[in-house]
Amino acid sequence: MNKKVVSLTGCILAAVLVCLSVFPFGCSPTLVGRNAAVYSMGRLYARVDRDMNAVYEASVKALEELEVTVTENKKDVFAARVYGETSDDKNITIKIEPETDESTLLSIYTGVVGDEVRARTIFSKIREILGPAGEG
Repeated sequence: MNKKVVSLTGCILAAVLVCLSVFPFGCSPTLVGRNAAVYSMGRLYARVDRDMNAVYEASVKALEELEVTVTENKKDVFAARVYGETSDDKNITIKIEPETDESTLLSIYTGVVGDEVRARTIFSKIREILGPAGEG
């Protein structure tokens, strides 16, 4: 009589694969409309009808106007990141990537687990700085 025994390692591996398929960590929503934002899994994702350089400069200025200390900012032709810290020690990360020459994708992450109100406040300030062309 031949009995197949499922090992504990096999069960754990199967459980991990199921969890990873149910929780797609690191994926941004694919249905973000023009000049709109979606909050998902602790991040605010947005598509803005402006070039990456304009969105980067507006992001730095937005944090400064909101009295958030800009701790680091980096940019090249492929992407940009702006890091900040609030007076209550919450970290803010703004990730900026060009979609086309005139369209930019950005994500805003605040705190350890995310803070939708702060993220939307930052995005609103970025759109305000960009002006009508960035608002749609």
